[in-house]
Amino acid sequence: MYIFALMDTLKKHEFALSALIWVAVFAAVPLIFGYYYVSGRDFVFQWQEMLMTWGAMLPFLAMFLCHDLAVYPFLKKQNYVAYFAVLALLLGVFGLWCFHSAGPHYGGPFNEFAPDMMPPDHPMDGPEGGHPGGGRPIKRELMLFIMGFLVILADLGMKFYFQNLRNQRRMEALRAENLSSQLELLRYQINPHFFMNTLNNIHALVDIDPESAKKAIEEFSKLMRIVLYDGNAPTIPLSKELEYLKYYVSLMKLRYPDSVDIVMDAQVSDADAVVPPLVMASFVENAFKHGISYETRSFVRVKLRLEGRQIIFKCENSLHPSQDNSLHGIGLDNVKKRLDLQYGDRYTLNIDESQKAYEVLLVIPATC
Repeated sequence: MYIFALMDTLKKHEFALSALIWVAVFAAVPLIFGYYYVSGRDFVFQWQEMLMTWGAMLPFLAMFLCHDLAVYPFLKKQNYVAYFAVLALLLGVFGLWCFHSAGPHYGGPFNEFAPDMMPPDHPMDGPEGGHPGGGRPIKRELMLFIMGFLVILADLGMKFYFQNLRNQRRMEALRAENLSSQLELLRYQINPHFFMNTLNNIHALVDIDPESAKKAIEEFSKLMRIVLYDGNAPTIPLSKELEYLKYYVSLMKLRYPDSVDIVMDAQVSDADAVVPPLVMASFVENAFKHGISYETRSFVRVKLRLEGRQIIFKCENSLHPSQDNSLHGIGLDNVKKRLDLQYGDRYTLNIDESQKAYEVLLVIPATC
C-alpha cells in the first residue's frame, strides 16, 4: 500500500501548493498598500479600498476553483470535446465579468489602480482618454482576461507536473511489483495441477488422436512461451493476451466433457491496443477452477471486445454451492492492485455473484 499512500501525499502537496500560492496572492495586497503608505507618498490607507481589491480578486479564485474541480476532470478522463466545451463556457462567463468589472460604469479597484496604458496624446485618444467616438480602449478588459487565462494555464501546469510525478512513481512501483511477483506469477498462474492435467490429457490423446495431441503440445508450448517471456513486461499487445486465452481455453476443453459449455468469443482488430499481462487470464483460470462441476451442468463463457478505445472483457461461469468460488492464482487483491498501478481510476471492475453464476466485467483503456 506504499504507492497509494505516496500518491495521496502528492495530492496533498498539490492542494497545499495551490492554497499557499493563493494565500500569498491575497496577502500581497495589504503589503502593497502598506508599502505605499510608509513610503511617504500621497497615499491614504483605506480598509475599504483593500477589501474592494480583495473582492475583485475573488473571481480569479473562482475561475481557478471551477477549472480545477469541474473542468479539468474532463481532461483527466481524456474527454477532450467536453473539456474544451466547458472551458469555452467558463472563459465566456469570465470575459463578461471582465467587461463589467473594467467598464466605465464600474468604479472598482481595477479602474482606480489599473488605468489604460494609452498615452494621452495618442492619435486614437478621444474625449476623456477614450476613443474619438467617446468610448474607451479595451485595455483593462483584455488585461483582466489575460490574467484569468494565465490562472488557467498555471492550474494546468501544476496539474501536469503532479500528474507526471504520479506516473513516474506508478511506473516505478509497477516495475518493482513485476519483479517481486515474477516467481509468484509463474508459480500460481501455471500451477502444477494445470501441468499435470494438461500433460495427462495430451498423453491420453497420443494413441487415440495423434493429430490432436500434436496440436495440444504446440498450444501448450506457445502458452508457456508467453508466460516465460511476456509475463514480466508491464504491458503486452492485446493480441498476445488473446492468444494466451485461446490456448488456455483450448487446452482446458481437452479436460472436460462436451456437457460443459465452454465458449470463447473474441473480436479484436486493433493491433496497437495493450494490456497488463495475464490479468484477464487470471479470471479465466478462476472460472475453470471453481466454476465447473462434474455432477451438474456447468459453463464457462469468455467474451472480449474492443469498442472505440476501450477493451471490454467479460467472464462468466456457473456456481455450485459446495465449491469455494474465491479468486485464487495471483489473487483478486493483487489483480486490483495491478490494475490500480496501471490505470489509476481509469478502469472499471465489476464482480457480480448470484446463486448460479459468477460474472466478471472488466473495462480498461486500450492504451495504458
